[in-house]
Amino acid sequence: MRYYQKLVSLLVLVLAASFGVGGCVLLYSDFAVQRGRMATANAAAHAQTCTLLQTEILDLQRRGTTMDDAALTARVEARDTPAALWRGDTLICATLPGLENFSLENAATVTVRTEERVYAVYASDLQGGLRLVTAYDLTGLYRDRDAALTRFLLLEAAVLAAAAAVTALLAAAAAVTALLAARLTRPLAVLTDAGQQIAAGDYARRTALHTGDEIETLSASFDKMADAVQEKIADLEADVQKREDFVGAFTHELKTPMTSIIGYADILAAMQTDPDEQREAAAAIAHEGRRLESLSHKLLALLGLAECPLTPAAVPLAVLWPRLHAACPGVNLHTPAAPAPTVQGDADLLLDLLCNLVQNAAKASKPGAPVVVLCTADADTATLTVADRGCGIPPDQLARVTEPFYMVDKSRARRQGGSGLGLALCQRIAAAHDGTLKIESEPGKGTRVSVTLPLWKKEADA
Repeated sequence: MRYYQKLVSLLVLVLAASFGVGGCVLLYSDFAVQRGRMATANAAAHAQTCTLLQTEILDLQRRGTTMDDAALTARVEARDTPAALWRGDTLICATLPGLENFSLENAATVTVRTEERVYAVYASDLQGGLRLVTAYDLTGLYRDRDAALTRFLLLEAAVLAAAAAVTALLAAAAAVTALLAARLTRPLAVLTDAGQQIAAGDYARRTALHTGDEIETLSASFDKMADAVQEKIADLEADVQKREDFVGAFTHELKTPMTSIIGYADILAAMQTDPDEQREAAAAIAHEGRRLESLSHKLLALLGLAECPLTPAAVPLAVLWPRLHAACPGVNLHTPAAPAPTVQGDADLLLDLLCNLVQNAAKASKPGAPVVVLCTADADTATLTVADRGCGIPPDQLARVTEPFYMVDKSRARRQGGSGLGLALCQRIAAAHDGTLKIESEPGKGTRVSVTLPLWKKEADA
């Protein structure tokens, strides 16, 4: 039993006991009042009876009538009140069985109980050595008291039974309410527990409640929020991992040319070498220096794309072809001959994008192999494609070639002065132009890199 149930039960018991004691006190107080009133009336009646009997005896004696026991008995029996007459300790007569057993003193009063009746008995002395004892029936008074007490006790029992029933009903109602409350609040407990688990790091926790009411809607919203949180956390973790990979790769890419530069510089400083060895060391130092320079330029370009917003302008693609040929000497480059559309963007950044793609294609191909630039357009976009017939990219590495410092063939890329930043820079440039970069490749057959750019529409809108 719970504490509040014990408290309610104790309160009911205390109230019932107080009611019972108070009711009994009231009943007995009322009985005492009525008993007192009846005692006064009975005492007056006894005094009147004694006076009348004494008067009759004296009157008969003045007339000369002998007052023997028979005459006295006749006088007593003529009374309506049950009585007994004594002369000294000798009983003369008794009109009520049992009164002969009460030889009371003068002015004595007692209450006598028989098997069925209750009497108030009074005794008074008369002249001539006589003593009159009268009895007055109190049975009705006591019967009424007992009946009232019985009714009260029955009422008390009924009240206690009703209180017990009410307590039981309240307990049952409390139990039902507790069950309903537990059932109604269980979804809230599930949501609370899920929130705590998500806060503790269990981002995959979901509620998936199906209650058919607003709680289900709240659960669905909660799960959507949890999905968004998990996605954001995954993105943050991926971003942190990319940053760590970037720093690690950048450190490695710096370490390799610096080691070569320092090594060859030590050779030149510490040893007497012939001119050919000096030229070889100087060429190696220059090669690694140029690779460091290219690395720094591309890093600056990447940072510039992240920090400076692009200011779009009209860029006729046909203007880029001569500049692309000039920027990629020694490459067997084929550009579109037909008129090219005008796209929206930055001409220098688009030229850098095409230069990186063309140089990557040339490095992946045999010397003198053609590198083709294609251009197509539809109603809203233009697509530039750089295709080669080089070594291609394995399918399992296609998704990573746009990561900074990632190189499919590290030794070949470093030998050719590559840094692993070209495609990452191309992807950033395409994204800055609200475009996309798509890479298709088959090992041994070549690679196609397509860039989709929005067409210039401001003049048409005007």
